[in-house]
Parts: sequence; structure tokens; C-alpha cells
Amino acid sequence: MDNATITAIATGLLVVVGIAQIGILTSQNRQTRLALVSEYWKRWHNSKDYWGRIIFVGRELDEYYQVLNQKELRELCDLLKEVRSDAPTIWALESIRVVSGILGDVSMRILQGQLDVSDAYPIFGTSLLRHSLPLRKLLDSSYQDRHFDPGISESHKEVRRELQHWLIYHNGLRRRCLILLDLLWAEAVRLEDLPPQDIESAAEAKKQTGSRNRSRLFREALRLNGLFRFFFAWQLSRFLLHAEYKSIWNWNGISKKRLKNLDSTWTKHLLQKYD
Repeated sequence: MDNATITAIATGLLVVVGIAQIGILTSQNRQTRLALVSEYWKRWHNSKDYWGRIIFVGRELDEYYQVLNQKELRELCDLLKEVRSDAPTIWALESIRVVSGILGDVSMRILQGQLDVSDAYPIFGTSLLRHSLPLRKLLDSSYQDRHFDPGISESHKEVRRELQHWLIYHNGLRRRCLILLDLLWAEAVRLEDLPPQDIESAAEAKKQTGSRNRSRLFREALRLNGLFRFFFAWQLSRFLLHAEYKSIWNWNGISKKRLKNLDSTWTKHLLQKYD
């Protein structure tokens, strides 16, 4: 056997070993991601009461959509009567700490490439996105300005301000929570998991906010990972385009024609007129 043959065999073996190692690493990475998803799903599932309190604070008292049952809501209404401006509202602060902690952790994992958006989406799903507006009111005070709630009491406003101030003091966490909401919304639009009216309403709003949201995500990913992950940061920020209207510059977006068809189908299903 000459040297050329031996070299060829050795090269072939190295290729096989390399492919096997890549397969092993890919499998290990997938197992790690599944373990993270399982961990965060449990944490989120166990935080339902905290999540319900946050939505209670972000909504008006008489709003239909809540997370907690009527008994729990009445208990929170009683707690509102005990709110004092000279003392912290422990139950509310504990709730925002737990909820934002989970959202911020998952956001960090995505921004660092340890989880994909498609991994994180099943953890929260539309059950979180249906309540994204009251959460955004706490995370972004400009949202509250655009969605004024005239019917809430002074004590309710006091608790809401208290949580907003807490989030301002934890600004990095606040940013990452907003980024996660944007990513989850984009994934829900991509999967067509939301009512067409909600998708359209958000797409209209993103005519003004879309660029800002993408820039926020891009800067945060660069800040966490450094310039050597520039392409990753750019690619992840582009994922948000799924939630915006399709255009010559955005082939990943949702088309108005598709939205119209979805709305027609959705209406038929509501009226039980199935094709």
C-alpha cells in the first residue's frame, strides 16, 4: 500500500470522525435546549399567580380578560385599599420581580443564541401575548400614554407607578422583557396564531415602532455578545419583520391580502360556517 493510499484512507477516517463529532455536538446542544425549555416551562407554570397579579395591575378593574379567578381578583381589590404611598407594595413588587426575572432570563438565552425563538414560544404561547398590552404598559410608559385608563383608582395608579419605577431601576431587564415580547409576537404572526385584527393592528403600529424595536434588539445582542456576533444580531433583529407588513424590503412580513383572507376565514369559523 503506497503513501497516497494511506493518506487517502486517513483523510477519509478523519472526515468520518469529524462528521460523527458534529452529530454528537448537535445532539448535545439539542438536549441542552430541551432541558432549558423544560426548566423555564416549569418556572412559568409555577408563576401563574404572580403573572395574574401583574395583569391585574396593568388592566382596569372591570376588564373582562384576566388571569386570576373572581375570588382572587376580589382579594387583590381589597389589597389595593391598603396601598400606601409611604410603604412598598410587597405583593406587587414580588410579582414583577418573579415575572420579569423569567422573561428576562429567556430573552437572555435567545439573545446569546442558547435558545431559538421557536424553542421559547411554546413556553409562553398566546396565553402571554393575549395580555401583552397590560404588561407593556408597565414595561414602557409611552404605551400607557397611548392607552390611557380613565377608570382606575388612585391606589391602582400608585401600584402601577411603583412597578414602572422598579422596572426603570432595572432597565436592562426591562429592555430584555420588551425584546422577548417582540420576538414572541413575531413568531405568533409567523405561525398565524393570533386573530387577524390583532395582527393587523400591531402591524399598523409597527409602521412607527418597528425600526425602533429592531434597533433595540440589535444593540442588545451586540452588547451581550460583542461585535464578532454582528451577523447573529442582525439576523435576530430581522426576525421581527415577520410581525410587520410585507414589502419590497421585507419579504418575511405578513401581506395585507393574506390578512384579508385570514379575517374572512376567521369570521366564517366564528359564525360556524365552515368550508
